[in-house]
Amino acid sequence: MVKGHGKSSATSATRKKHAKKTVGPQQDESIPKEKKPKKSERGKKKEPRPKMYIPPVKPAPVQPDPLETTGLAHSLPPDLLVVLRSFNKKAQVTKIRALEDLQANWVEKCQKEGEDGTLVYTLVEMLPVWLHHVSSLFVHPSRRVRFLTATLHTSLLHLPPVRDQIFFYLRESASTAQLEAILGTWCIAAHDVDRSVASATLKAWKDAISYPGSPDTADRFVLNDNPRSSLVSFVQRTALDPSGAYAYLNPAPPVVSTPIPKKSGRGLPPVQKAEPESTRSKAEEMEESESDRRARLRVGALGAIRWVLSISPSISEDTLSFLSNPVLWTALHHAESCPWVEIENFGFSQPIVRKSAWGLVQTLLVSQKTQLQTLVPALSPAILRSAWVEPDSTVQSVMWQPLLTFLKEFPSSWEIERAQSLKKDEDADEDDEDEDEDEDEDGEEKERQTKSKEPTASPSTAPSLAYLEFLQFLQLGCSGSPLQGYPTVVIILSTIPSSILASSTSTISPLIEFFTSFWAAIDGRALSSLKRSATSAAFLSSLLECMIFLIKRLRRDESRSPSSESDLAAATSTPTQEAHTLVQEQFARLWEELSTYKLKVEDRAAARLMGQTLDSLYDIDPELYQAAWHTLASLIKRSADTNPTLVSTVLKVFYDRFKDGTPTKEAASMLLGEVLNTVSVESERNLRMEESEGVSAPKGSFELLVSMLDQFREGLFRDSTFTERIDLVTSENAYLLISTSPSLLLSYLQHRKEEQQCLRTWRALLAGYAAHPEAIHKAIRPVLESTQRHVLPKYLKPETDELDELAGRLLAGDSNDLALAQRILLAADYFISFNGFVSLLQNVISTFNLQVDLVLGGDEQPLFTFGSSLDLILSIFKNPPAMLKSLEAFDNLLPSLFIFAYLFPECGINAHSSFGVAKELWAEWLKIASDRQKIAITGAIKAQLRSLITDPQVRPVPEDILRMLAQKPPGLSIDLLFDILPSTVDMQDMLSHLPAHAIDPSLAVINPLVPPSTPAHKHHQHSDRLFDRRGFGSYARATHVLLSLFLEERQLAKQNIWALQHFLALSIYAHDFQSVPSAQSPVFDSKALVSDLTSMILKIRQITTYLLLSSQDENWCQHALSAITDQKYSLPLNPLAQFLVDMINKARESDTVRDARVLGIILEHVLDDIEKPEGELWVMFARKLERSAAETSMTIIRAVVDSATEPLRLDRYRNELAAALLGIPPNRANTEGLLTLRKLAATAPDSESEVVFLPQLRAVNAVKACQDWIGSDEDIDEKVESEMTVLFLNLAPILQNVPGSHWEFIFDVLESNLENSHITEDTSLVQLSRSLRLFIVIQDLALSNKSLRADWEARKVPILTMVRDLATVKLDAAGVSLPRSICRELVLSIVQDLPPSLIDQETLPKMCHLVTDPSNDVQKMAYQLLHSAAKKRTEHLVIEAGVDSEDAVKAELPLELLDILQRNINFNLSDEDDEQNIFGHLLGWMLLFDLFQDASFKVRSSYIEQIRNLNIIVGHFIPCFLGLLQLDEGLTKAFKLDIWAVDEFYVEHYEPGTSFGIPLFAAHLYYRALLTVPSLIHGWLLDCKDRQLTSTITTYTSQHFSPVIIRAELTHVKDPGAVVGIADENMTIKVAAAVNEVVASYLVDEHQLEIKLKIPTDWPLHKIEVKDMKRVGVDENRWRAWILAVQQTIWAHNGRILDGLELFKKNVTLHFEGQVECAICYSIISVMDGSLPRKPCKTCKNRFHAGCLYKWFNSSHSSSCPLCRSDII
Repeated sequence: MVKGHGKSSATSATRKKHAKKTVGPQQDESIPKEKKPKKSERGKKKEPRPKMYIPPVKPAPVQPDPLETTGLAHSLPPDLLVVLRSFNKKAQVTKIRALEDLQANWVEKCQKEGEDGTLVYTLVEMLPVWLHHVSSLFVHPSRRVRFLTATLHTSLLHLPPVRDQIFFYLRESASTAQLEAILGTWCIAAHDVDRSVASATLKAWKDAISYPGSPDTADRFVLNDNPRSSLVSFVQRTALDPSGAYAYLNPAPPVVSTPIPKKSGRGLPPVQKAEPESTRSKAEEMEESESDRRARLRVGALGAIRWVLSISPSISEDTLSFLSNPVLWTALHHAESCPWVEIENFGFSQPIVRKSAWGLVQTLLVSQKTQLQTLVPALSPAILRSAWVEPDSTVQSVMWQPLLTFLKEFPSSWEIERAQSLKKDEDADEDDEDEDEDEDEDGEEKERQTKSKEPTASPSTAPSLAYLEFLQFLQLGCSGSPLQGYPTVVIILSTIPSSILASSTSTISPLIEFFTSFWAAIDGRALSSLKRSATSAAFLSSLLECMIFLIKRLRRDESRSPSSESDLAAATSTPTQEAHTLVQEQFARLWEELSTYKLKVEDRAAARLMGQTLDSLYDIDPELYQAAWHTLASLIKRSADTNPTLVSTVLKVFYDRFKDGTPTKEAASMLLGEVLNTVSVESERNLRMEESEGVSAPKGSFELLVSMLDQFREGLFRDSTFTERIDLVTSENAYLLISTSPSLLLSYLQHRKEEQQCLRTWRALLAGYAAHPEAIHKAIRPVLESTQRHVLPKYLKPETDELDELAGRLLAGDSNDLALAQRILLAADYFISFNGFVSLLQNVISTFNLQVDLVLGGDEQPLFTFGSSLDLILSIFKNPPAMLKSLEAFDNLLPSLFIFAYLFPECGINAHSSFGVAKELWAEWLKIASDRQKIAITGAIKAQLRSLITDPQVRPVPEDILRMLAQKPPGLSIDLLFDILPSTVDMQDMLSHLPAHAIDPSLAVINPLVPPSTPAHKHHQHSDRLFDRRGFGSYARATHVLLSLFLEERQLAKQNIWALQHFLALSIYAHDFQSVPSAQSPVFDSKALVSDLTSMILKIRQITTYLLLSSQDENWCQHALSAITDQKYSLPLNPLAQFLVDMINKARESDTVRDARVLGIILEHVLDDIEKPEGELWVMFARKLERSAAETSMTIIRAVVDSATEPLRLDRYRNELAAALLGIPPNRANTEGLLTLRKLAATAPDSESEVVFLPQLRAVNAVKACQDWIGSDEDIDEKVESEMTVLFLNLAPILQNVPGSHWEFIFDVLESNLENSHITEDTSLVQLSRSLRLFIVIQDLALSNKSLRADWEARKVPILTMVRDLATVKLDAAGVSLPRSICRELVLSIVQDLPPSLIDQETLPKMCHLVTDPSNDVQKMAYQLLHSAAKKRTEHLVIEAGVDSEDAVKAELPLELLDILQRNINFNLSDEDDEQNIFGHLLGWMLLFDLFQDASFKVRSSYIEQIRNLNIIVGHFIPCFLGLLQLDEGLTKAFKLDIWAVDEFYVEHYEPGTSFGIPLFAAHLYYRALLTVPSLIHGWLLDCKDRQLTSTITTYTSQHFSPVIIRAELTHVKDPGAVVGIADENMTIKVAAAVNEVVASYLVDEHQLEIKLKIPTDWPLHKIEVKDMKRVGVDENRWRAWILAVQQTIWAHNGRILDGLELFKKNVTLHFEGQVECAICYSIISVMDGSLPRKPCKTCKNRFHAGCLYKWFNSSHSSSCPLCRSDII
């Protein structure tokens, strides 16, 4: 056996005995045991075989540092000296820093200075030190150190003076040891395992070193004999002993022995052994292990040897001796022990060493080929015993070239290896036998007898261990590298002598053994890899090549009459028989592996290789070919049913490969005919079985036919017999065949090129489909797949309408049927008639159009339902059937298709792939459509878009259409204004059909020109109006889209100024609907309130201002007025002037409120800066319209009044109207009087202006006229009284100094209006608002007018009471409206300064609902009133609780307020309505905490108990402030309070819409809660399970709230007013603000009772600690009870610190109350033990301290009372 390890200490017999026990009778099949020499030879003694010995490198003495020996330490700069000394350090980091410092601060600076600088001399002087260290640095374990050394050395060589000095040192100064160390390590580093190190070093080496014969030796160091010899010697020693070389370069410092102390009486101390210190640092040990270092040095040394060999013309004797050393070539072997030499293996576990060793072999083969013969004995066993067992793929990639080259050049290496192995085994056996003779004679004799019976092998027939390993190499699939290994097997086999092949211990043939090893890779699955197909192909190719090669060698050996030793054939057969057997067995095995798919080779590739092999066999010997062919043909026939693909492929390849007229081609054709005949007969029989018996027939014959058709195609029908039979079978059994073997029928139709025969078969198939509709899904699927692949002939068509009806039923079926119908329509040419196809296509298009219409109408249709139709239509459109000559059938589809493709994505419909399909279909149509078709289709699209603009029942809004058109869809050229948007006539027609009056009469509160309510308001209904999903009607949709367009195109707006009328009308409708949402609007419904109507109104104002102020003609307004007033005016007007004329004419003609309001908005801009003369003209024009168009006239007059020009005609007009009032009798007051009052109100100037409305006398007369109307018997309408109020509002400032009955009349009207008005009724809001304004004016005037104040005070209280009662009314049932909010604001502006007499304890419950008003102004004003009401309620409860001795009064929070606090609020600040609700909710909490202000402890405790029972803090307050401060999202996202104060919040300054208003309010309320109810907050925090939230709140509170609360509490304690009644001459309170402590001391008889209250930093989240400081005169239990009472008061009852101290004082006072002094010490508290006098005298009733009595008894020597002298005991 091959010895893999060193010699064992056990004897041979012992080893054999144990081997038999372990292995038993089995033997190693791969490597049999080698035979021993004959008995006659065993007695001969041979010389003992010397073992390999590698002389160790002699350790070098420690070289002295030149810094110390040469005096350089005194001449070099100190900085450089520090760097150079660092090279002596062991630390890797120190050396790296030294190298970097030397490079950066010295060498690079020297390079910048140049040769003339001073640094170059310093570096030259420093060189001995550098060259002393460079050797060890070149081989340092750290890659970084080696790289920096190489870089630095290269830089030094680039400095010419330094370079010259280095070369001089190497030539003249360096010793042999220094020279070989420097050159050797330099060259080793140039071949370092690290590429970066090797590259940097090799560059310097090539630049500095040359050799004799080199073309360039100038300025280089030439390796002459001595330097070269030193270099070679060093690298050889390093290759053999890298550890010794490393120790040589890094000598260990000498070990200092410990001196032995002198002998003493105490005995000798133990002797300590000195351990040599490791030469490597810990960092080096961590970076590189010992084995890795040896491998690195060995790789570098082998690389250096390769370089030396490459430059040497011949090999020197020393080098030849070195290369002949078998120890060196252990670097090729991977195992731990080497089989050819007993020594530790150099290549063990080091692939890089093995790669380098193979590189050395390649260098020898290339550069020293002529002298290599002497090395063959050493190389042969190393190469052959290493190559086949190499496990590493990277090494194998390097190994193949030198291995194959060596074997080709030196084929005798196989014999040399066998001879050396035999010699080694003989020596080993002799040694074993010698040992056995001495130890076990009996065992040896028995073994000799056994061995003598075995045949002995001669050296020529002994097995080669290298060849056995080669067989193992094959068994393992080329050792894991099949792609690289198998192509080399035949080359390797060609180098193996026949004697080696025949040297086998097996009884079988050597060839069989070889191929058995070959096939073992398949049996053992050695080729199972990712590239199994490629590796299997490589295996098969190599196998067949080796078979051909070995057959040729057999025939060649036979021709040479070889001896029996070298015969490859078995002993029982001739070479010819052996060749025939080999061919038959290998082809049989090959077909078996291919058919069972164990050999994963592509069928065609395997067939080509087999065909090539058959050709080669025929060329060698036709008989060999016949043997192979008969075997293969029989196997092919046998596998026809089981492996149809393989059989058909092989037959096709053979048929095509073999040349016509050759025996091989004839044999292939004959085999093909036999297979076809067999398979056709069997297929026909199977079909008959399937049809008659109804059982599933075998499919093997069908599959083979399919494979044959796929391989031979139409060539298969050259056989007429086969063609007739297959035609008959397919035409008669088409439908049965498609069900049984669809692939056979489809292959037949594809490859049978006879059209009529194929049509008969095809139509028979269609007839079968029509006759069996229930199986259509399964039966037609394979045919449809073939049509999609376009493999069927195009001439296959239906005869009539066989499948038309079936396709129609499928289209109307479920989703599966629909999918199948679509696939059939895509292949309509094959299945459907023309008429049927057109009908089905129209059905699909109609369905699509219907679905689009449904989606337009708002239905939610799943988009995937469009996908199937669109995919079908697109496929038909792209690839129309040949029967479809034109695409006009798609015309009715295209408008809906365009809407679907481009409009639906803009309507909020989620993106879907169907949109892309529709766009693609539209683009395809545009490519092929004619101009006429495009015009017709785009016209239809424009008409549909125009209808969508005004249709409120469709899903798209007009803005969606604009966005769609802005993207410029292809093929659609549109003028928006004329093609899509409504025209002027259309817009005017829509406007004329809308009601022109205001939607609610209460709008007069906002706009005084809105007339009183009319019957139209009550009877007009808008239930027939339709609105879109935004709440917009048709008119709103059309106007809004015009607005959107004109905002983008301002120039277009100027050209179409007519649209301004509609913009203004829309803004009026929007503003009215916003103001009174409960009213019915003809333009909007409730969904529009969610839309941003405010933004729309603002945009209309912007464009109105732009259009009305954009004219370049400054006199255009005057021209318009002239055109209106002068019928003869003929000058042309600009568009703006003409627009004004048209608006005035329309308003004059209709005289409706809407047109008048539109005109008023226009005149507001137009008359803003007119002069007085122009104002005169406008007043004159208005008076002309007074009778015919009263509303228009009042609008113009109001516009002139607002312009503040104050024309004379306007003043005259006012006086005329006031005078006319006196002439109107009471019976016309409700008609003419009402109108005159409205006209007069329209002329009233602004109250802030200096214009006098009427003279005082005229004013008095006007009031008198109204008084006469009221005093008459006529029934005066409330509308008249309402208009009177407007008149009084303007006349009050004029009449304030005029006494008379008119004021009483005004007061009566005011009181009457308030009595008849209710804030919940919309019809009375106008009258109410005017009355409240009049109240405010009168109250303001009374403040400065004494006489008026006297009259007003007499009537004020009842009127004010009515106003207060209005504030208490809840508006829950009333609709939200702006007029009502204005009235509420007016009410609150009056009552917020309500006299205290009108505020009582019930005011808060009645009015707290005001904080929920939808107006922020109302809320803020309400809070001011309710704040006072809260104080009033608290005062009442404190008094009631204070005088309540029976505990009958229970202080409770108002239920109305609690109801507000318990409402669920959405804390989303993004919505304006939600923000208003949140503000009202927070105001409710503010009022709750206000109730605690100045409340007594009893009242507060009752409040807290109620809050705790209702759980509103945990249930409502905490979620509120957590959400608003975003504390629930974590501390990082919480609202930042760094710059804000939380202890104050001014409600009146709150502004809605800011990002900080509500959070700051919430923070202030949290502060108030911590002050008011800290125990409830603390309790919730303790119960909170969310630890992250708890931590967030604790941190947030301690940062922003606790310091403020602590400061406030300490300020409260220090407040002199707060401590009244607590601090006195006995009670002292001290505050230590720096440490947050309060100390309370109570003085009793010169003794102090003292407690201390410590406030924590995060109070009130943690309790105040009450500490016992001094306790005298109180027992411990009572004292603890007092301390606990203080804690409970502050914490459990949410009291303040002063509350706790007050309780403490009360307890102390009551405790010491009535206590008398001790008659002995005259003190209440004993000075000895701090006790009270508790020992009474039964006679005089006086009390004494126990300690005092004890002292008295001792001093008086009696037990009598000190006072009455009676006996106490």
